[in-house]
Amino acid sequence: MTTVRRFATEVALPLAAAPLRSSMAERDNKHMDVASLHRAILSAGERLGFRRIRAAAPTRLDRGEFLEQWLAEGRAGEMRFLLHHRKARLDPRTRYPWARTILSAFVPYPAPPPFPADWRERLLGRIAAYARAPDYHDALEHKLEIWKQAIRELVPEARVAGYTDTGAILEHEWAARSGVGWTGKHTLTLSEELGSYGFLAELLLSIELPPDEPVVERCGTCSRCLPACPTGAIEANWRLDPRLCISYLTIEQKGPIPTDLRPALGEWIFGCDLCQLACPWNPPASGESESALAPHLPALLRLDEAGFDKLYGRSAVRRTGRIGLARNAAVVLGNTLREEAIAPLASALAEHDAALVREHAAWGLGRLSGHGRAKVVLALERGLTDPAEAVREACREQLSKS
Repeated sequence: MTTVRRFATEVALPLAAAPLRSSMAERDNKHMDVASLHRAILSAGERLGFRRIRAAAPTRLDRGEFLEQWLAEGRAGEMRFLLHHRKARLDPRTRYPWARTILSAFVPYPAPPPFPADWRERLLGRIAAYARAPDYHDALEHKLEIWKQAIRELVPEARVAGYTDTGAILEHEWAARSGVGWTGKHTLTLSEELGSYGFLAELLLSIELPPDEPVVERCGTCSRCLPACPTGAIEANWRLDPRLCISYLTIEQKGPIPTDLRPALGEWIFGCDLCQLACPWNPPASGESESALAPHLPALLRLDEAGFDKLYGRSAVRRTGRIGLARNAAVVLGNTLREEAIAPLASALAEHDAALVREHAAWGLGRLSGHGRAKVVLALERGLTDPAEAVREACREQLSKS
């Protein structure tokens, strides 16, 4: 889900296909036809790990009415950046009039490993599989820069701009249009060859390359991803309400998580893989569980900024921030329904520097009242003197239920 908008730099001068071939012939005393150039550009990307590289001609997407309705329904939630640059989202040529080709590519990552079945007893939280490596924004932007440089070496006059979940590009639309894959019912790009575990990246080129054909949608009658979502975020007819999505709630939602959705978070503290785990086109979970994707929740509540930066400064997890991650950890500790979770939640309610975390710690304690009522009541009563009204109100509400 897009959260960062960093626009890639553009280079050099406008280009038309015929002058391109002429200038190359003059410079190198040889002629590279479009087919050879096409193969060279794709090979440069494939060497960097980009898969299923496909081309589409930039044009206006016929998604304007859908986008406007989607925004009018408030589905952008706190992702205010989606309200901007609507023209560019529907037609990249409004920002890049020189663009003649959009290359879309898929960069796969490994399927999630099994998550410990005893996560409640061990007080573990769960992180989505894509976040196991350094932040993909940084890694892929670096690869895109290398790819762009390779293209400029082939065609010095070329103009190139690159994105990976960072700009006003409807990347799933272009991936589907170019044939990288089809849009699955979970609204992610999906292919027979690679499934949906992967990132998308795009290059806008001033070079005109032959467009590829879309692939046939292969979801058919399968709808396993819909009931796999515990919050009901995935709707019929390829629609998603991000405001209900666990990935949105644990990353994009900066304030309190709606109380009625907190139990549905289950063990997730950053992102979610459930709809992809349910998809038959994806490989099953394999290997052993990884501690990086199953951190100890009490330890997350104790992190200071230096500790958070040391653990997650280069990871996608940094996007939720120390306070957001601690907020999520407090919710999941409540979802463990284990008496062992009372002590770390009581400490967070009494000592955490962020009122948002203390508020969610109070909620988590309320979830545990049946597993140590006296301890829970004592911690919540102490919270009634908290300097933040939201925290005091959360304590009062949970005490009324205990």
